[in-house]
Amino acid sequence: MSAIKDVAGASKKNTTFTPLAAAALLVCVLLPSVAAQTLEHEQASAAPILETIVITASGSANALADTAASIGVISDLDVEAVNATHAAELMNRIPGVNIVQLGSSGSGVMAAIRQPMSTSPVYLYLENGVPTRAAGFFNHNALYEVNLSGANGVEIIKGPGSALYGSDAIGAVVNTFSGRPPKENKLSVNVEGGEDGYQRVQVKGAKLTANHGFTGSLAIVDNDGWREQTSSESSSFTGSWNTNIGDNWRVNTVFTGTILDFESGGSGLSYEDYKQDPEQFGNLIGHRDVRTFRVSSAFERDFDNSTLSITPFLRSNDLDYVATWTLNTGRVSPPPPWCPSCSPSLDSQDAHINESGHDSIGALLKWDYRLDDGSFVVTGLDVDYSEGYQKQTYIERTDTDSGDYWMAYTPAGLLYDYDVDVLSLSPFVHYENQLTSALRLNAGLRYDYSHYDYQDNMSAGVIDPLHLRPEDQSVDFRHLSPKLGLTYQFSDDINGYASYRHAFRVPSSGQLFRSGSTADSTDLDPVKVDSFDIGLRGNLTERIAFDSSIYYMLKEDDILSVLDGATGVRRNTNAGETEHYGIELGLDIILSATVDLYIAYTQSEHKYKDWEDRSGDYSGNDIPNAPENFANVRLRYGPMWLNGGRFELEWIHQGEHWIDEQNSDDGRATDRDTYGGHDLVNLRANYLLSSKLELSLRVLNLTDELYADTTGKWGPTYTPGRPRQAFVGAKYTF
Repeated sequence: MSAIKDVAGASKKNTTFTPLAAAALLVCVLLPSVAAQTLEHEQASAAPILETIVITASGSANALADTAASIGVISDLDVEAVNATHAAELMNRIPGVNIVQLGSSGSGVMAAIRQPMSTSPVYLYLENGVPTRAAGFFNHNALYEVNLSGANGVEIIKGPGSALYGSDAIGAVVNTFSGRPPKENKLSVNVEGGEDGYQRVQVKGAKLTANHGFTGSLAIVDNDGWREQTSSESSSFTGSWNTNIGDNWRVNTVFTGTILDFESGGSGLSYEDYKQDPEQFGNLIGHRDVRTFRVSSAFERDFDNSTLSITPFLRSNDLDYVATWTLNTGRVSPPPPWCPSCSPSLDSQDAHINESGHDSIGALLKWDYRLDDGSFVVTGLDVDYSEGYQKQTYIERTDTDSGDYWMAYTPAGLLYDYDVDVLSLSPFVHYENQLTSALRLNAGLRYDYSHYDYQDNMSAGVIDPLHLRPEDQSVDFRHLSPKLGLTYQFSDDINGYASYRHAFRVPSSGQLFRSGSTADSTDLDPVKVDSFDIGLRGNLTERIAFDSSIYYMLKEDDILSVLDGATGVRRNTNAGETEHYGIELGLDIILSATVDLYIAYTQSEHKYKDWEDRSGDYSGNDIPNAPENFANVRLRYGPMWLNGGRFELEWIHQGEHWIDEQNSDDGRATDRDTYGGHDLVNLRANYLLSSKLELSLRVLNLTDELYADTTGKWGPTYTPGRPRQAFVGAKYTF
C-alpha cells in the first residue's frame, strides 16, 4: 500500500520569523557558554518504576506495583518541561496513547486509546477525580476544556475504568491533576512567540502562609493559524486554596475555567487540494466558542485506619459551533455508492449551528479503610445532577462560488430545541488483599443509575421527516460493572499483572433525543465492553525501565442505524460488535549521565466482528481511522554547558489505516482507500542563562512533511497537519 508522504509546499508569507532564524538566534546565545566538554559516561540510574505512586486506579495513593492495570503517568516536571500547546504533544509520550490534533493545528482533540480515532463517547476525562462533563453530555474535545499547561500531572488508565468511574470509561480514563497544594512560594512568567502570529503568555504563582496555601495559573494564547480561517484565542485559568478546618479536616478548593474562540475553517480538503494547496480553508463559516468553568472542594479527614473524603463540585459547560462535518458541498450530489438507485439529493440536509451545554451540581463521597496486612477497602457514592440543553439551527449555503467549500450561509429554521436533565447515582466498592508476600488481589464493583428527563421545546406541529423528535419522556438506565485483577512480584524489580474489567456507556443525550430520520431512538441499552489485560513491568537493569501490556477487548451492543426489513423505517438499535487487541511497550533507557532514550510503541488491530447497518455489512473488516501502529521515540541530551537545560529530538510515527468501512475488495488499496501514515520529527531545546531566566526553542515537523491529522470517507477528505513551525520563549522566575 502506498503511503502519502510528500513534502509540503512553501510556507505562508509574512511570518514573524523562520525556523532557521529561530535556531540561529538560540545558537548565538548558546555558543559563548559552550566549553570544550565531552560526553561523561558516569553511572546513572533509571527511576524505580514500580515505586511510582498512582491515584486514579483505586481512588487513593498506591504504588504502581499493586495496580492490575496499564497506567501512564505524566509528572508535573514533564508538564513543565514539554510546556505543550496541545494535549498531543504531552500525552503521546505514553505507550498506547494517540491523541490527535483536529483542525490543522487547532485546539480540537480526538483520541485513539485502545480504540480507533473517533468522536464516540468511549473516554472519561477527569480533573482531580471529578468528571469534567456529566454522563450523557460527552464531548470528544474535552481536553481543550482543561488548563493542561498549568496542570500538576496526568494519569491515564488504558482500557476500562467503569468499576470505579462509571459510564464512558471504555478506551481510557484520563485524569488531570490541578491546583495541588503548593510546596513553596513561587512566581514565574513565560512568554512565547512563533510563526503565523502565535503568542502565548503564562503566569504561574504559589503562596504559602502559616495556615493556607494558594496557587494560580493563567495561560493566554493568540494564534492566526497557518491555514486560512483558523485563527484562535484562548484563556485558561486554575486557582486553588488549600487550608485546614480545625485539627481534623484538610480542604483543597480548586477553580478552573477556559474561554476558547476559534475559526474552524481548517476542515478536510479534497485529495487534490490537500496535495496541492493545504493552506487553503475548508470553509469560511466555521467557528467554535467554548465556555467551561468548574469548582470543587475536597474535604479529607483521617481516622485511625481510614480516611473520609467528601468532594462537592459545580460545573458549567456551554458550546456554540458550526457543525463543519455536516456541511459537505452544500450542493445537490449524486446517489451514494451503496444506493445507486437513489435519487440525487442535497448533500447538506443536516448542516447546522449547534448551541448546547449543561450545568451540574454533585458530590463524590469516598471512605478508604486500610488493614494491617497492606489490604484495604475503598467504598463510596457519586452523585451528579445536570440540567442540559441543545438547540440546532439548520443553515443553507448562499454563496455562488463553484467550489466545494462554503463561503456564506443563512439560517433556515430549527432542527432541534430541547432540554434534558440527568440524575446519576453510583455506589461503588474497591478491594485489595495481599494474598501472599508476592501475590495481590484487587476487585471492584460499581452500580450506575441514570435518569434522563427530556422536554421538547419546539411546536408539535413542526414535522421534519429527516429530523424526527421524540415526545416528552423520561428514560432510565441501570448497569453493574465488575473488575478483577491479580499482581505478582517476580522479584524486587519485576512485576506482572492480569486483569478482567467490564465497561459500559449509556447512550448520549444526542443519540436518545436527536432522532434524525430514525424511529425508536430512545429504546436503547448501554454499550458494553469486556477487556482482558496481561502486563509486565519493572527495571531490567539500573539503567533500563520497561512497561509492557497485551490486551483484548470485545465491545457489544454498539448502537447502529439500520433499516427495518418489514417496514423500511430507519431506526437505532444495539446490534454492533467489535473487537480490539494490541501490544503496548514503553522503554526508558539511561545511556549515560547526559543522554536518555525513551521509546513508546503500540501495535493494534480494530475490527468489525458483527456489523451490519443501513449502509452495508462490514463484518470482518478493519475499522477505519485505526492506525495499525504508532510510536514516539525521544533522544534527550543534557550536557553541563546547558546549565540544566537539554536538547530533545523526537520522532513520531503513525501507521497506515483504512479511510472507510468498506476496505478494498480487490486487495489493491490506493491513496483513496487508505492513508499511508506519516513520520514527523520535532526538536526541543532549553538553556538556563541564570537560575531565574530560561530560554526555550521548539521546532515542530522539522522536516516539513505533508501529512494528514485526520481523514474522512466522504470524498475522501484529508485534514492537513501543520508544516514546519518554530517557537521561541523566555521564562523568568522571580
